[in-house]
Amino acid sequence: MRKPVLRSMVMTGAILAGATVAQGNALADGAKQTSKPGDVAIGTRLAARSDPAVVLIELKYTGTVVVPLPRRTKAFDALTVKARRHAKAGRIPSDRQSQIKWILRTAASDVGRYLKPGEKKVDFKNRSFGGYCTGWWITPNGYMVTGAHCVSTPKAVVRQGFGNIVLPGVNAEEVKGYLKSIAGVAQPDDEMVKLAGAVFGGFNTRNMRVIGVRSKIGVVRALPGGGMDATSKVTPLRRVAQGRTYPGEDFALLKMNGAGNLPTVPLGDDADVQVGDELYINGFPGVITNSPIFNPRSKLYPALTQGAFNARRTTIAGVPYIQAQAPSYGGNSGGPVLDERGRVVGTLIAGPGNDAMENQSYILPVGIIKKHLATAGVRPVQSRTSRIYNSALDDFFARRYRAALPKFRQVRELYPAHPYVTTYIRDTRKAIAAGQDKTPKNAA
Repeated sequence: MRKPVLRSMVMTGAILAGATVAQGNALADGAKQTSKPGDVAIGTRLAARSDPAVVLIELKYTGTVVVPLPRRTKAFDALTVKARRHAKAGRIPSDRQSQIKWILRTAASDVGRYLKPGEKKVDFKNRSFGGYCTGWWITPNGYMVTGAHCVSTPKAVVRQGFGNIVLPGVNAEEVKGYLKSIAGVAQPDDEMVKLAGAVFGGFNTRNMRVIGVRSKIGVVRALPGGGMDATSKVTPLRRVAQGRTYPGEDFALLKMNGAGNLPTVPLGDDADVQVGDELYINGFPGVITNSPIFNPRSKLYPALTQGAFNARRTTIAGVPYIQAQAPSYGGNSGGPVLDERGRVVGTLIAGPGNDAMENQSYILPVGIIKKHLATAGVRPVQSRTSRIYNSALDDFFARRYRAALPKFRQVRELYPAHPYVTTYIRDTRKAIAAGQDKTPKNAA
């Protein structure tokens, strides 16, 4: 996946949905007052509402890698004689170690001349690699929006991905074999190992073939209580529609079969936001998803981040994009970008590839998303699950715990796999037991 495209837009201070009651109370006490007393911060509310509909998607490639074993050409064998002549003429040092380094350095400059594929080859079957992006549900029956580059990868990049898996081991074995063959006349050092690696690595990269490539797109399903572990399932997704990758209309529409009552996020309009407005980005930053530091369960919580709307831009492909001030990491691509009312105003697509443009991200406007949805005959629908859940959250953050509890239970009945509602039910019960409920008597 192209590095400048597969960049996610995240900022520090991510807030996870499913906060404990103590956290919720602290936020309510210290938050900026908005429309009514006791309101939590805008970001807290948006995270809680949108997190259930924001999911991690996996693009996985599987295939067979064929690596031919190298055969030395007559030109390679002639290098030994040439090295001796150069040493005798004083053009290179006369010791055998220096002569072999000259041979390897010369061979590395034109690998195709000095090494040719032999008849023997090594097959590496069923090798796999892939990457992660972010998607978000727009209908309760399983339609999802993400970026086009999240569901397809250029052939050259796919080939490189397979090479990164297989070739390091192959290169190391061939270097080891070569150095063993010359150990009787020269003692290998670090430079010689590096030069031999350039020769055999260059040959293998040039002559490696990948056959029988298959791709799969799936959604990593969160556990009912949130997060993931070894039992988490990857459910297949079907590609319904796809635009052109950035700088084109980087949009993709996916479908999960057999879905019902999924959480969703509502769509807004391009006119809902303008320069200077705060934008909220939700998704899965690759610095977390791919990190060995965090435990697997915690990796499947999306991170809500924010940044200012900087400008409207138009790419060389004639496609409008929104520029926002936010750091970029791989993995958040395809995620929803929300306004302060929680409506999607675009999809996060690209970030910079150099430090000079740090904290900039590029967002495909929601108007283009709507155009593609209309062409596909898909109408965004806010699910009943989300309507009830959002109402329960309003009660929860206002400490109307007795009012919130039956709504959370109803959400669990509608969508048992909901990743956060179980935590809210637990925390709501604790708050009621602790005497913290502020539900008016006539509303209980």
